[in-house]
Amino acid sequence: WRRLRASPATRRAHAPVCVRARPPGSAPWRPATESLFVTSSPRSSQAEMPPPTIVVVGCSGGVGSFAVRSALASGATVRALARTRAKAEKAVGADAFGRMDTFVEGNVSDASTLDALLDAASAGADPATVTVLSCLGTPQGSKPCVLSGTRCVMEAMARAGLSRLVMISSGGVGDSLAQGQAMAPIFIRCIVPLFLRKIFADLERAEEVCWSGAGGVRCVAVRPPALTDKPGMGDYKLVSAANLRPSKKAKIAREDVAA
Repeated sequence: WRRLRASPATRRAHAPVCVRARPPGSAPWRPATESLFVTSSPRSSQAEMPPPTIVVVGCSGGVGSFAVRSALASGATVRALARTRAKAEKAVGADAFGRMDTFVEGNVSDASTLDALLDAASAGADPATVTVLSCLGTPQGSKPCVLSGTRCVMEAMARAGLSRLVMISSGGVGDSLAQGQAMAPIFIRCIVPLFLRKIFADLERAEEVCWSGAGGVRCVAVRPPALTDKPGMGDYKLVSAANLRPSKKAKIAREDVAA
């Protein structure tokens, strides 16, 4: 919904975000060399396009709350889901929360909750202008839930006639494993196997579901490196998983990922 910006002066300094997209009709799990990646896109005229609608699933989290504010700042219509209204309002901010078109309180596993969210998004809107952003994550100490949540979101999207899905994954997942090992060797080779194995396995299976294209849903997986709560820099780049050392630092602000 917002065009990506990257200046030559900052491309070397900022951590990259790996993005993988599977176009419709292609076979699942294409090699990394065949994946579609975007490096940067110039701003285009918005006059020919109606305002986009961004549906944020999981708006009370770090990336999700920033995504709501970023989408509102760009002029998009925003609809969002979170389990708790009070937590979502605190995370997003009272002003931004009040400017959202729709907020639905509930669990992503509840089909009626998702239907209420996505039916509102698709009502009277061109499906091509509606993008669902899944910011689902596994809370500390909880059972991994991104796979089950992603399935529920895709099924609800199919029922609503929507096809554009973006999911927040992680560097080191899928065909970005080698990149993760090169950028953050201790984290990927030691920390993940010892403490985060189930969470990363859950993310990988969630991506597999996305690449299946079930219900006609097309997905882009955003794989940031380590996330920080520092203010966003406003400049970032998207790189191929085949680029093993795109940056010196394997960190990026949540605000930049959301933008």
